[in-house]
Amino acid sequence: MSAIKPEYEAVYEAQNSFRYLAHGADSSLVRWHYHNEYELHLILTTHGNAFIGDYVGPFTPGSVFLCGPYLPHNWVSLGDFQTGIRDRVINFSDERIQSLIQILPEMKSLQTMLADSRYGIEFSKEASARVMDDFATIAGLKGPARVLSFLNIMSELAQSQDYWPLSSRSFEEESDSLMEGRVNTVVNYIIHNCTRELSLEEVAGVLGLAPTFFSRWFKKATGYRYIDFLTRLRISRACEHLEVTDRPITEICFDAGFANVANFNRHFLKIKGMTPRQYRESIEIRGRTMQKVVLQR
Repeated sequence: MSAIKPEYEAVYEAQNSFRYLAHGADSSLVRWHYHNEYELHLILTTHGNAFIGDYVGPFTPGSVFLCGPYLPHNWVSLGDFQTGIRDRVINFSDERIQSLIQILPEMKSLQTMLADSRYGIEFSKEASARVMDDFATIAGLKGPARVLSFLNIMSELAQSQDYWPLSSRSFEEESDSLMEGRVNTVVNYIIHNCTRELSLEEVAGVLGLAPTFFSRWFKKATGYRYIDFLTRLRISRACEHLEVTDRPITEICFDAGFANVANFNRHFLKIKGMTPRQYRESIEIRGRTMQKVVLQR
């Protein structure tokens, strides 16, 4: 998402080959951040918006993502979800996984997936479903059994080759600690206020900057003009409601923050390549297809 990196997270796990954790949507870990390690991320509950590199798009329960080193990311749930486990996360270092690949030639099958993850990848629901049980049990395992469970997840996902890239570029460059805090502040402010009227002047005021200066700074920091970033975020929110509710499109348009339906339809078509109605129909067709596949098994 940004040429200026967001908040840095140090991952310390000296006693294990990888870090595993589970947390809720209210965790302090839920923020726009990056780290040196890969992150294999399962969304267990809630719907919302994924921010990965310069990608913004919806996530749903059962979604599995793999983010490469230095790639900024965050998952923001819609609604007031404050209890229970939302995320199961595995962090592992490139140094260790590459050492393993050198020792075990069979592990070279992971290389393509790991390279693609530098841009962030999301796995299909089918591929994700095949590893959910391992995600759930790995926390209770120790020693070799824990490592083997992790390798089983990685192998299953790599063999499926059923994923798609998200960000248009990788983010493997040096961090700017001063700017990352400012980016984090303003992005979080936009996320939490995007469904109401949100002027450039108001957002610039969050950092105490003049609107014209802020506009140039924001474009350099995120790769988007402010209005384009805000529009993409609102379209992402609209997609979430189109997918999981049967509310009228007009209501969804206004709730997402658009002032009129014509403007909403125009931006939706430009970003998604189809109208809101066509998007909803495509979701329904996909659902019927999946149901048919399940019944045929």
